[in-house]
Amino acid sequence: MNEPQATPATYTTANSRLHGAYNRYFKAFAIAATVIHGIMIFFFVAPRGAGFEARAEEMEVIDIPPEIKIPPPPEEIARPATPVISEEPIEEDITIAETDIVEDQEVPEAPPPPSDVGNSFTFTPYTVKPKCKTNCTPKDILRHVPPLLQKSGVQCSLAVGLRINTSGAVTATQILKSSGNQGCDSATENWAKTTKWSTAYNRDQPVVVWISQPVSIETK
Repeated sequence: MNEPQATPATYTTANSRLHGAYNRYFKAFAIAATVIHGIMIFFFVAPRGAGFEARAEEMEVIDIPPEIKIPPPPEEIARPATPVISEEPIEEDITIAETDIVEDQEVPEAPPPPSDVGNSFTFTPYTVKPKCKTNCTPKDILRHVPPLLQKSGVQCSLAVGLRINTSGAVTATQILKSSGNQGCDSATENWAKTTKWSTAYNRDQPVVVWISQPVSIETK
């Protein structure tokens, strides 16, 4: 006789149970989500167009001004009449009196130039300005600047007055515009005394003059 076969045992797992209940849970959550969204839309979302109202603005009618008439252009200006020499006699009262011209009249000589212009800067007349001839370059000025001042990289701008005699030598100096640096001012005066200039003339006479000379010192 054939013996009855035993039925195999079946086992269920949490994963298989979740797959079996998927449709039931999906439907429940879908219904809940739909209800929640409907409540939020009904209570919290304001309908579009709320607070707006249709208004018709009134149009203002502007009266058209009457036609403006433009005046005609002005008439062309007539040309001046051609001058005509008058034949009427001229009265003697309005004529210019005769002037006597003396020929070969001697012109008075100019006053002699001052022999001493003083030790302070002053205006002195001249017609030919003196020009620097010796020790006139910036390198000549730097030779009189102390070494420590040159190493500091100082830059100075000043004006010095020079009294130049008829031989072109500088006989006096005066700082007219200080640079604010005593070393630059002293170096400029020492340099000025070593320069040689051409003779200044007032007309055809050599003269002693004061001149103002700007100086710029740049050290590196």
